[in-house]
Amino acid sequence: MKTTGLWLLPALALVAGCSSQEEEKPAQPVQLTFHEVMKDQVDKNADELWDVSNAAIADMAGIDPAKMTDASWEQLAEKAEAVQHAALEIATMDPVVVAKPGVKIGDEGLIGGHTAAQVQAKINEDPEKLRDLAHTLARHMGDIATGARKHDAAAVGPLVDQLDGVCESCHLEFWYPDQKQEVERILGKQA
Repeated sequence: MKTTGLWLLPALALVAGCSSQEEEKPAQPVQLTFHEVMKDQVDKNADELWDVSNAAIADMAGIDPAKMTDASWEQLAEKAEAVQHAALEIATMDPVVVAKPGVKIGDEGLIGGHTAAQVQAKINEDPEKLRDLAHTLARHMGDIATGARKHDAAAVGPLVDQLDGVCESCHLEFWYPDQKQEVERILGKQA
């Protein structure tokens, strides 16, 4: 009795092997564009970080630890880490795609603003510089997060104060390079 069913095994294996069902392929992760990461992760979290730190500004422009709670220190650290992770995502983009076709970016259409194609062209000239600046931002945010976890207002205050300059160093290279000379002139960086 047992041997009569054995002849069916090769036939079943043949049918299964010839089946027209396709194997499900794992979905490819969708790479976010540079603009999406900047808008939805970097800018959003940096603004929220500044909201927390600005509420605790001391008389001498540092962070007043008396105005910070455990929850606000934690929020500051979390926002810094979110920007850090986003900056590392930018640093590893290959290729760097500024925006999806048809998407308007930031100041596009405004005086001094640039289109996604113009920003893409600037990044394409020196993508390693973009990656280096993204790594600089990631390190800076890591330092803020570390200081916030230690509740170290003396360390965090200057880092938060310097954050805008870290951001602008990249913006002036890629987002609005036409303004770089004027900013440097105002800051006294040109002869």
